Amino acid sequence: MKKHNLDILSFDEIDSTNNQAQRLLATRDKYPFWIIADEQTAGRGRKNRYWVSQKGNFMGTFVLKKSFQKKYTPQLSFVTSLALQKTIKQYDINNKSNVFIKWPNDILINDAKCAGILIENLNSETSQEFIAIGIGVNITTHPANSMFRATSLKREFDFEIDRDEFLDNLTYNLLSKIRNWDNGNNILNILKIWKKYAYKLNKKISMLLSSGDRVNGIFQDLDSQGGLILISEGKKRVFYAAEIIEEIKID
Repeated sequence: MKKHNLDILSFDEIDSTNNQAQRLLATRDKYPFWIIADEQTAGRGRKNRYWVSQKGNFMGTFVLKKSFQKKYTPQLSFVTSLALQKTIKQYDINNKSNVFIKWPNDILINDAKCAGILIENLNSETSQEFIAIGIGVNITTHPANSMFRATSLKREFDFEIDRDEFLDNLTYNLLSKIRNWDNGNNILNILKIWKKYAYKLNKKISMLLSSGDRVNGIFQDLDSQGGLILISEGKKRVFYAAEIIEEIKID
């Protein structure tokens, strides 16, 4: 199947679309391309957390050649989340739902998580480097028990969404945002747009750090590389995604 002149490799069941991207890397000569699956047996999210991969939802990995400096790789989280937010919002035909991005890369509809992103470097036997952008979207179903309240597009928008159509829209938006990002040269504009959809910006949040400590404060802004600027106990602190186990809202 081809859309936007990209190859789309579809599987009934695999362990993880990101894992499959790694396995297929040596066999591919055309990039970028998609890997999608009807079911995953070992889907994962940030911090290697298990991602519930239920049939009928979207599970895919977008594989591209790295044409930018390694230090810019984390910026793809903001590029991808903008594309995903726009794609999901397109299905809010009555414009009644809030579709936000929870730092660093979850998509929420009306305070409930519906999608997540996992960006990984792929190991290559050549000098060329590759990136896997893993995306999971709850289209028809969602887990009942999770750390953060979950939902699905079907539940929120109350109609069936065709997965192939969703992929087509996502591909268009993702390619557009990647072009706009311009290999990191336009990151400040990307972050400016991202903040328009930022969940809990200028509000109280609580973050659990990888050290086990919890820090509370006001989510004030992003720095020039997407680090979260937190005002805590009168002091400005900056956190990056690798330091955070989970961000939890405080009402």
